[in-house]
Amino acid sequence: MAANLFSLGKVTVPIPGTPVALTVPTTINPPSVHAILIEVLATNTGKIYIGLAGLNKTTLAGVLIVLAVPTANSLPTFSIAVTQAANALSLPQLRFDVDNANDGVLVSGIVA
Repeated sequence: MAANLFSLGKVTVPIPGTPVALTVPTTINPPSVHAILIEVLATNTGKIYIGLAGLNKTTLAGVLIVLAVPTANSLPTFSIAVTQAANALSLPQLRFDVDNANDGVLVSGIVA
């Protein structure tokens, strides 16, 4: 079975403290993937919080990981893969929050 790469492009958060859900195109149906890679934007000036519904960057409730501010030599990333079952990772569960308005991430993945 061939795997297909895809890009969800840039996801930004306009208002810090108001988590944004991932928008999944209808071409990914069901909206589940085998693996996902999330990379901070080089222009970010604050941290990125990646989590689930109920994400609260202050208390860290619902937070899976905090990605650091990028530097001249590093763009922090986060990846998840479910190797035991094809396309078992549900994209609509993911939420993003930021320290500074309009910071964000670049999201790509694999559909098996």
